[in-house]
Amino acid sequence: MNNNRFVHFRKKFLLCFTGLLFSFAAQAQWNTDRIMDIGKNAFYFEDYVLSIQYFNQVIKIKPYLSEPYIYRAMAKIQLGDYQGADEDCTQAIEKNPFVPQAYYARGFARLKMNFCNEAIDDFSKALEFSPGNIYLLGYRLMARNQCNDYAGALNDVNEYLKLSPKSTEMYYEKGRILLALKDTVEAEQCFDKYIQLNENSSLGWSARALLKMQKKDKKGALKDYDEAIKRNSTYSGDYINRGVLNTENKNFRQALEDYDKAISLDKNNELAYFNRGLLRASLGDKNNALADFAKVLELNPSNTDALWQKATVENALGNYSQSIKDFSKIIEQYPYFIPAYSGIAEAYQKLGDEKNAFRYRQMAYNIEQNKNNIRKEELAAGNKIAKETQKNVSEKNLDFFNRFAVQDKNDTAGESKYNNNIRGAVQNRYADVVNEKNFVLTYYSKADEIRRTNLFHLSIERYNSQKKLPLPLKITNNELPMTAEMISQHFDAINNITAQLEQNSSDADIYFARAIEFALVQDFKSAIDDLNKAISLKPDFMPAYFTRANIRYKMIETNSNGNLGGSANKPVNDIGSNNQLKFDMELILRDYDKVIELVPDFTFAYYNKANVLTAIRDFRSAVSYYSKAIDIDPDFAEAYFNRGLTYLFIGDDKNGLSDLSKAGELGIYKSYNLIQRFKQQKEN
Repeated sequence: MNNNRFVHFRKKFLLCFTGLLFSFAAQAQWNTDRIMDIGKNAFYFEDYVLSIQYFNQVIKIKPYLSEPYIYRAMAKIQLGDYQGADEDCTQAIEKNPFVPQAYYARGFARLKMNFCNEAIDDFSKALEFSPGNIYLLGYRLMARNQCNDYAGALNDVNEYLKLSPKSTEMYYEKGRILLALKDTVEAEQCFDKYIQLNENSSLGWSARALLKMQKKDKKGALKDYDEAIKRNSTYSGDYINRGVLNTENKNFRQALEDYDKAISLDKNNELAYFNRGLLRASLGDKNNALADFAKVLELNPSNTDALWQKATVENALGNYSQSIKDFSKIIEQYPYFIPAYSGIAEAYQKLGDEKNAFRYRQMAYNIEQNKNNIRKEELAAGNKIAKETQKNVSEKNLDFFNRFAVQDKNDTAGESKYNNNIRGAVQNRYADVVNEKNFVLTYYSKADEIRRTNLFHLSIERYNSQKKLPLPLKITNNELPMTAEMISQHFDAINNITAQLEQNSSDADIYFARAIEFALVQDFKSAIDDLNKAISLKPDFMPAYFTRANIRYKMIETNSNGNLGGSANKPVNDIGSNNQLKFDMELILRDYDKVIELVPDFTFAYYNKANVLTAIRDFRSAVSYYSKAIDIDPDFAEAYFNRGLTYLFIGDDKNGLSDLSKAGELGIYKSYNLIQRFKQQKEN
């Protein structure tokens, strides 16, 4: 099924799912509590990240229920986390294999991940529970199309029309499937039927026009494209194809307008730029043709046809040095492509360089004379590009645009309609690929009600209960910026504590208190001095070791002007040749090791150490320490996120995406944007 139809079905997905819930309610006998109800409300109002948090709670309380897993999977689908949804649905099926919604949702997730055969199996299983459900049938039809199972797709579309005869769009789908099966006669009949029932839709006219183009009925194709465009088609391929036909008919002005319109609809359509460039070149508008070919190469640097055309136009415009560079790039890829040698020879001739002109003509001659000694596959490659690049403009334009093969795939782009950063489809918001920061001990932190990381630790609570400090310590990696008034208060506190130390210079807690104050006002060196003193007075002072490591790390970050990064994508620069940096990093790692020795379940030490290991490119060890933190706190969102990025960096895509999915589930919603971007990058 084409991607426009895919988008159409995706928009109906929530409605379909809700319908299935009602349809199967009697069989499933769902039991819900107040938390589940609130989660469903959040889900209904498209607050997917928040809904996941509620479903997490239900799963913790009643892990044997399948319903919260299914709803959480549905929320993940809306966020573009298809792997996470697949895993949740599998969990639900393991707990209750008789829940059709789980197969339906998993089938959808697998379809989006291009696991079309598995998706077919899931939709078929769901159809066993509801044989007459046209939504399930429609998704199975989509999956069969994706797997090129056209015979099965034809059976599904016929069944769909039996169940829903008024679904006129299915005549278009049937025609498209018949066209794939090379049954052009019945395909045209289906498109005729679709046009009869949907005369004002551009889709039918466009489909029939393409079919006529394939049958070499250019006059009929042009007429149908005119009708499609008259009905305000927004599909760039319609304008490209009509431009091809208008070029054939020497209606050049209209052809240029068609290509202009195609580009206005799709600014990254390299075929539209290429065809327009060819037409402009043939009409003598070589400067604009050159701009078009340059744009094609910007969009697709490997487009050798565009490079050849650009080089040829450069020569015609007298840009001989540039044309030599372009022809040379072609020769690098196709060393036996004789026309490129001839092009360079011509350029050198125009530059008055007879020696190089003769040299390249001689190289072309040698290739021609030694064809029998050149490996067949290499000669074939050269011949292929020669054949392609020497087509005239008219022939090249006949490489028409197939609307069934190329569609707008970006069905998730666009701004969220919500101002709140955690509402709506948060996967569409751009997120930097940077690790979550270290956790620190401080007095202030920004509240984050979404993340599930446990910020409580008994050792810190016990220390706070002793009231050694003016304010209780908090564990956070989201520090609150200081206001001018707060800074003034902390400078006063430093003066007061200094007065106390004049009276009592052997109290480790007083030094620690002043170190915290110094850190708050960004005086890291003084803070380190006080922490050193505190540790010398109290060798088992865990918060002091932890704070000293954190401040030393901040000092390195400051001194490196932010280039430290603490992430897989921003490692420390030249650490191997920087002895001081190497020594400082070793001190930091030793302090975290001491914290772990003193308090083995202090997860934040493992996590921070992993960040340092990532920064120094010891990725395998970093993964190990993130994993230890997760073993102690299975809800450690930041550890999943950073481990996920590290896995992706070392090429372990499956574990990386799984960890990002888990981080999103635990409240780091930017994970969904990264999942989307990673998958788009892989597809491209």
